[in-house]
Amino acid sequence: MVKIYRILDANVNRAAEGVRVVEDICRFHYEDELLTKKLRDTRHKIRKNLKDIDFHLLKNRDSAHDIGKKITNQSKLDKKDNLSQIITANFKRALEAIRVIEEISKTTANMYDIGKEYEALRYELYYLEKEVLNLTNKKKIPSGIYGITFEKYSKGRSNIEVVRQMILGGIKVIQYREKDKSFKQMYEEAKIIREMTKKAEVLFIINDHVELAMMVQADGVHIGQDDWPLLEVRKLLGDDKIIGLSTHSKEQALEAVKLGADYIGVGPIFDTNTKDYATVGIEYLEFVAKNIDIPFVAIGGIKEHNIKQIIKAGAKSVALVTQITEADDIVAQINLLKKMWV
Repeated sequence: MVKIYRILDANVNRAAEGVRVVEDICRFHYEDELLTKKLRDTRHKIRKNLKDIDFHLLKNRDSAHDIGKKITNQSKLDKKDNLSQIITANFKRALEAIRVIEEISKTTANMYDIGKEYEALRYELYYLEKEVLNLTNKKKIPSGIYGITFEKYSKGRSNIEVVRQMILGGIKVIQYREKDKSFKQMYEEAKIIREMTKKAEVLFIINDHVELAMMVQADGVHIGQDDWPLLEVRKLLGDDKIIGLSTHSKEQALEAVKLGADYIGVGPIFDTNTKDYATVGIEYLEFVAKNIDIPFVAIGGIKEHNIKQIIKAGAKSVALVTQITEADDIVAQINLLKKMWV
């Protein structure tokens, strides 16, 4: 039994450690309370199922003479480039370890039932892996300035030039909004902007045109209340694309959450030439900040002189259109606006 205990001990630790890595990523990076709890509960089960033989596991541990230690130290296979790779690797680590415990337990005297418990845990982890990877694949709207193109109010500059300046200014999410061009013109322009934003690791959102977003492989779309139904857009784009929805009332905000919007637009807060809807005021923004648990972007008539009022009301992401597109020096204007968050 000594060698059996060593196998079980090594794999219990391996499985629990793998789950703990993913658990902490969900807890501290993604701040997802539900998934953190599910992973913690699973980790506790991994150790609890063998608690009756804990003494034997520890007594027979012999890390100093483990022949696998040298092999592991010489391997470069543990190099990871991003969080998704770390998550995938640690799920595989945990699942493989649990499979070992399951098989060894099922063939060891008086431990078959324990093996079946680990079999159930393995299927539990398969499901959790899918949930966590769905979470990591979903891109989130970053806080700060949400840039929107508006060539009509760009002082003769093209959307491409304005986007170039937005990127130089450090904006991390840009929406392509164009009302006055043919679809072909928009496609050619959006293709170029997609490459620019991709190279700069900036999120690229297409306003209204779902088919255009699909053609240029944008990160997502922003739709209005009278555009394509959100659930149908989700079917077309899949779960890994961002869908934003404009809202103008408490009811619309609550409905957007139910429909699965990744973020909502809140506005127009103040009077603006870029929106046709009646202003919703600061009160609606404050309601969203206190009651809606998905990201939101404040929009509509927001300028340098009132942006602090918007931030104070709870907005972390703020869309400024003409304040940026009409600026003589777009980069300088963006840098000035960034200071408002300090």
